[in-house]
Amino acid sequence: MLTWLPFYLVRERGFSTTEMAQLAGAAYVINALSAMLAGWATDILIKRGRTPNLVYKATMAIAHGGTVACMLCMAVASKPVALGAMFLFQVLIGGSSPGFYAISQILAGPRAAGRWVGVQNTAASFAGVVAPAATGFIVASTHHFTAAFLLAAAVTLLGLIGWLWMLPKLAELPWEEGAVQSPDAAAPLISH
Repeated sequence: MLTWLPFYLVRERGFSTTEMAQLAGAAYVINALSAMLAGWATDILIKRGRTPNLVYKATMAIAHGGTVACMLCMAVASKPVALGAMFLFQVLIGGSSPGFYAISQILAGPRAAGRWVGVQNTAASFAGVVAPAATGFIVASTHHFTAAFLLAAAVTLLGLIGWLWMLPKLAELPWEEGAVQSPDAAAPLISH
């Protein structure tokens, strides 16, 4: 959505180019500040005894659930509500940012964190190519962003399922050479 948010503001919501630049710029600043605040808050919660598993998974659940609601509001609500939802969306996305990197680093551990984050960013970059193209196709076909928001919300729901169900426990995976995990272990066998 970060790639097509400005176009949405102009085409769907009728803002001028200048208004769009101001709104989108403010939204991205809010995203960045939210990421910094969330990283700080996450560290404090963990330092005070909360487990990384609880802190990161709760953050991802709140962010993903909230962003789905925000996307639905941006798609169908009135202009003021949609604009408010856009700013809340940025708060939530920024708030989940520390988890995207920390979770992969925790799972990978120090021996594989660079590779995992590299693969993660590669996948995100490919999504950054596919999503705008899909959005362009959807908007060209329907002349509205509603279906694009619905698709983005559906993908976000899949992400929520992944964070909560596919990731049973946030802990470093075993990396010993030739390590074999028992079939009943919670985490899948991963080798490097």
